Amino acid sequence: MSLDWGGMADSTLRVLVAGLIFGAGLPALFAGGVRLWSDGSGEVSADGTVVRRRNPLLVAAAYVVFALIVVVIALAVLWITRKSLDHYFGWQPFGDAK
Repeated sequence: MSLDWGGMADSTLRVLVAGLIFGAGLPALFAGGVRLWSDGSGEVSADGTVVRRRNPLLVAAAYVVFALIVVVIALAVLWITRKSLDHYFGWQPFGDAK
């Protein structure tokens, strides 16, 4: 019995990279979006004076980050369910499902 150590190492590395991207990357991206939203929203003190003005560019950047996260999640769900979508509905979102 021969083990393919190179193939196992390659597969392990791919799983590790995917785990880092989706397990840490998307939450970090979300945290960056929340930070952009917070910095761009401005601040008003209790007496009604403006402490920090609103920055629409930072708020727009936060919207872009949140939209990117939604797209990545939607694509991930489609990727996971691609064979079921083909089987039940005949829809192949990523081309021919083998």
